[in-house]
Amino acid sequence: MYFYAQLDENNICIGISQLSGQVEASNMVPIDNLDIDKIWRKYENGQWSVEKYEPQTTAPLTEFEQMQQQLQLMQLALDELILGGGL
Repeated sequence: MYFYAQLDENNICIGISQLSGQVEASNMVPIDNLDIDKIWRKYENGQWSVEKYEPQTTAPLTEFEQMQQQLQLMQLALDELILGGGL
């Protein structure tokens, strides 16, 4: 088996593959095993970055996500009231 980290255009790992044969591609870096911790790390000069570069979405929130955010904010406010002795 052969293991590869798939890089995007910024050399950030966006996937790990286990293949039956070798691959020669500029965006595929051979690795020792299925190390998913490499995902979102940058590969430069033969080294993996310590920090991760997770993608940021600009997609609008769904109604469910908006409700989740509002619920989290209400829970935080309630926790502050309870811990602060307001209730």
